[in-house]
Amino acid sequence: MAKRWEYGQLYETNPEIFGGRPKSGINLVKINKAGEEGWELVGSTPFTSAQGEVLGAFYLFKRPVD
Repeated sequence: MAKRWEYGQLYETNPEIFGGRPKSGINLVKINKAGEEGWELVGSTPFTSAQGEVLGAFYLFKRPVD
């Protein structure tokens, strides 16, 4: 029998910018919590405005279904 997966996503906004550089890193609290719940990070996709400004990112996760 083939292994079955369920998928989920999180959205994290872009860190606040100061002088062209991020003032802080990405808030990893939600991402770490997902890992503790058995989710595996499998990809990320930036979310941009029509002008190309990065507003945040979607993080894609999967975990096995029993």
